[in-house]
Amino acid sequence: MKEFMTGDDVIGGDDYSEYFDGVMTSVGSLTDYNISRERYEDYVAEPVKEREVFEEFNGTLFLDSGGFKFLGGYELDGSNFEVEIDQAKIFEIQQRMGGDIIVNLDRPIAPDDDYETRVEKARQTAENVVEFLDLSEGTTSARFLTLHGHNYSMLDTFLGEIDDIVGSSRVHDEFDGVALGSLVPLKDNKGRLIDAIQDCRSILEDWGFDDLPLHVLGISSSAIPLLAAVGADSFDSSSYLHSAINGKYATSLTESKSIDEVNFGECGCPVCSNEELVSRMKGNAEYRKDELGPVAMHNLIIQKREVAYIRDCIRSPGTDDLIEYLESTLGQNKSMRLFAHRVVNESLGGYF
Repeated sequence: MKEFMTGDDVIGGDDYSEYFDGVMTSVGSLTDYNISRERYEDYVAEPVKEREVFEEFNGTLFLDSGGFKFLGGYELDGSNFEVEIDQAKIFEIQQRMGGDIIVNLDRPIAPDDDYETRVEKARQTAENVVEFLDLSEGTTSARFLTLHGHNYSMLDTFLGEIDDIVGSSRVHDEFDGVALGSLVPLKDNKGRLIDAIQDCRSILEDWGFDDLPLHVLGISSSAIPLLAAVGADSFDSSSYLHSAINGKYATSLTESKSIDEVNFGECGCPVCSNEELVSRMKGNAEYRKDELGPVAMHNLIIQKREVAYIRDCIRSPGTDDLIEYLESTLGQNKSMRLFAHRVVNESLGGYF
């Protein structure tokens, strides 16, 4: 994917920059490949977008804190080193890597956490928020507040702890957006995801934060139309990549087929219009990355185009365009039809 980001000669040097207007990575992923200390130091030595290899990348870089990964321990583990992690270290790495959007170090909740555990995690997150705001005063990066909860009550409790320690006025004055997390365990339960976004929008309005954009962390493509319709503004997802790894070729946000069954001539995207890349997707490549990399890029293009269309529907006057989109896509899918109809009836004014 880096080769597509940068227009590398390996993929023919074509320009795919329009599909990389925003990219997310996480501080927690720095040592995923058991790298050496020397490689780690190189990763954080200069901002990503100032590196020669990324000179063609002009998109927004969203740097997550890695809070979920650090639940099990407060360190980055490399092959021959450890880096102790706290809010100050997270912010230092985010600044060194040049994040355009950054978030505080958070303590995500788990579905089986009891009430006391959720309150304690909210308190720990709130303490990090205070330090994060102090450290980042004057930064040019946009700052997003991380919230966690699956319903109104949980989110209200979480915000209550933040208000007690930080103060709601400071949250409103200094944060540029909200990032809602802890939803990945619910990714296969569309009903609960809809509940979470609807309730998050309600709680933000009740707390006076409804003017802040809402980002949803780690949610897959099939849920995006539903959650966008009930108030989510942006998403990050790696489903395009994991689908490709599993040999799946996207035909829409919600549908895919096996790469072995694809007629590439039916798609006019830049990947499927390139004879060399089509040949690779058919298996004519020495390395697996060169076979499935173009599939991932195709999947990303399909997702980005459809998200752009959903955005246009939302921006159009009234709700008719969005209702028509949901009905013509999700409404034709047996497993998604119930959720599409629920969103239309609860959030978009209904059919009649």
